[in-house]
Amino acid sequence: MFFNRPALVARSLAVAAAFFNSSNAKTAAEWREASIYQVLTDRFATTDGTSPHCHISNYCGGTWKGIENKLDYIQGMGFDAVWISPVIHNIEESTQWGQAYHGYWGNDPFSLNPHFGTPADLKSLSDALHGCGMSLMIDVVINHLAANQASGSVDYSVFPAPFNTASAFHTPCSIDYNNQGSIENCWLVTDTPSLPDVDSENGDVYTAMVNSVADIVKTYGIDGIRLDTAKHVPKPYLTQFQEAVGVYVTGEVLDGNPDFVAGYEGPISSVLNYPLWYALIDSFMGADFSRLASMMSTEVSTFKDVNAMANFLDNHDQPRFASRQGNDVVRDRNAATYLMFASGIPVVYYGFEHRFGGAADPNNREALWGSGYNTDAALYKHIAQLHQIRDIASNLAGKAEYFAWGAEVLGTSSQYLAMKRGAVVVVVSNVGAAGTTNGFSVPSSQFDSGDTIVDLLTCTTVTAGAGGAFQSAANNGESRVWIRTQDKGSFCP
Repeated sequence: MFFNRPALVARSLAVAAAFFNSSNAKTAAEWREASIYQVLTDRFATTDGTSPHCHISNYCGGTWKGIENKLDYIQGMGFDAVWISPVIHNIEESTQWGQAYHGYWGNDPFSLNPHFGTPADLKSLSDALHGCGMSLMIDVVINHLAANQASGSVDYSVFPAPFNTASAFHTPCSIDYNNQGSIENCWLVTDTPSLPDVDSENGDVYTAMVNSVADIVKTYGIDGIRLDTAKHVPKPYLTQFQEAVGVYVTGEVLDGNPDFVAGYEGPISSVLNYPLWYALIDSFMGADFSRLASMMSTEVSTFKDVNAMANFLDNHDQPRFASRQGNDVVRDRNAATYLMFASGIPVVYYGFEHRFGGAADPNNREALWGSGYNTDAALYKHIAQLHQIRDIASNLAGKAEYFAWGAEVLGTSSQYLAMKRGAVVVVVSNVGAAGTTNGFSVPSSQFDSGDTIVDLLTCTTVTAGAGGAFQSAANNGESRVWIRTQDKGSFCP
């Protein structure tokens, strides 16, 4: 294939960093301006556009070429970055949990997964995205490989050197999640298929793993990385990884404690915003908005750059937003509105736009072709509209300033949260389709007394009072995005 085998990978991490760190790579500050559409490669689109039936735990036939052929669908919602599944070769056997369609059971970091296409196909996808002014993010796993055996009977010889001996991995043990040393040194899974934990302290082994990723970045023009299981890798080795790959990295640190999660911002560019996600789910499913507002405030003072964090409503590891008890399309629209204007980078998991409702893995990994790629779907159009409004707001303020300063909460109640970002005031609700007759009194804002402001989602107007206070009238449970009428652009003619 395209990679140097480990016998040839004698380069130090410092050399790799100098070689692969491209001046063209987008910085974390530039990634702040992005919005990301996450796909599972196997479930998004087939090369020939067919819609095969398949078992949800097996390969379904989605490919890199399929994604390339459907870029207009993604662009139609306004996204400018696509996050795809891990690209490396995975175990081929069927396991008790099905096949490795998801890409997280890698067994050869020096080869690509042929189920997703050829090296030329991956390069073509990257080139096509760049030709559209879009960015490519890949999912990466450096913490472990996978074997279709239990931890006590792994055949290490099937891995490529230097991973082909037991000494390349930590001694098998089950994780004690109350012990960080155990989290970093024990195996994520010891049952079949097991996940042998790479010994990052072994210089030759870790250098080979990191350089395999750096090779992918260089060869295929990768713009960003989502790093799986980041909290299972010791921080000094995350720092080395970040330096070697030379692109934006957002890491999975699955924990709700902002102080703990913030410790990984620095070793890598960014983290997935799990602390916000836990609060967000509670608030939009009917709890008081005060917890979400409090977390927003905490994160501003806890994280170095909250605007470079990756925010989400659901993903391949968590139940889909539409599967939550009591959820409806009105709550979906409110949550999407919040996501688009909150501090941080909005990430939307494929199928949200069609209200896919799979709960736990693997049921949250449906094939998108079942939707017919319907661009008239209510949420598809809502997301596209939010992107247009986001563009107006960021252009008025100046993109660098808008995406550096982020959102500020103006007030909350049990049913509403109001926040400002740049030129807009966003008011979201958690009452859902049941609606409410109660509006929300925004206590202050950036608007001047006497300003006529308009909700860009309904074209309703109101006049701001002293200190920018105004009444955001009830809207059948729907969100509102307010702006001065002179700044509304082509909206609400």
